[in-house]
Amino acid sequence: VVRIYLILLSTPGSFSTYKITLDINLCTVQWAGFNATELALNGQYSNTACQGSVDTSVDPPVVHFQLPVNQSQDNSSAYMNHNLIVTGYINTPRSDQGLISYSTDLYYHFSCRYPLYHMFLFSVATSNNNGTFIDSLKMSVFNDSNYNYPLVVPPPGLELRTKLYVEVKADNLTQNFNLLLDRCFATPTPYNMPQSVQYDFFTGCDIANRTTVTSNGVSTVARFNFEAFRFVQHHDQAKSSIYVHCMLRLCEPSKCQQIQVISSKLKSQE
Repeated sequence: VVRIYLILLSTPGSFSTYKITLDINLCTVQWAGFNATELALNGQYSNTACQGSVDTSVDPPVVHFQLPVNQSQDNSSAYMNHNLIVTGYINTPRSDQGLISYSTDLYYHFSCRYPLYHMFLFSVATSNNNGTFIDSLKMSVFNDSNYNYPLVVPPPGLELRTKLYVEVKADNLTQNFNLLLDRCFATPTPYNMPQSVQYDFFTGCDIANRTTVTSNGVSTVARFNFEAFRFVQHHDQAKSSIYVHCMLRLCEPSKCQQIQVISSKLKSQE
């Protein structure tokens, strides 16, 4: 009934803002005999900022609520064990008149826990306030080893074993951090499918010797190349689609180097 999201924002001249969005099923509200305008955050019925907005463009339709959270505003938040705990509730006015009632009171309690490390990281990683770290990330595919010419796939598709050059870059990263690719893999659909249908490029035990990592963990740009292949499950299709995913981390230059040394030792022991 209730879906909760954490959205990272950034405002000029201030610490990054975190906006929690809560979605409540509109049908539940209407079935209980209430209008969406009767719901409010933390019982603040007269405060328009605490009221929700109806969205009928989704299925099922929902009532949106937004709760901004930052370091200068409490908003029912507390810091505990290196976590930010945000709690609150959404409810309708209580039907406390008389002895009995035939109406249903609605009460939604929420409690969200977010690691402070991730919040701090998003704040200090970018060199200015124009967006978050996620906004500064970019993955591109090129058809040349100098990474000058973006890949253009011809209508018939690419020839098998064609070299493809992948670049992951953080445009707005401070000099305190480097970009390290922990794992990159391909799937036959754009969705993050089960690991059994994920093809790992440079991690794991069964890795084909057709991937080369040329830069990783030494700057704000990471690069590798691989040869084009097709997924066996596409045997009855004229073309096989490949979707590339990368899991990455930010680390101090010396820490990135330590991680790579440990990773190399583990691979040599396998």
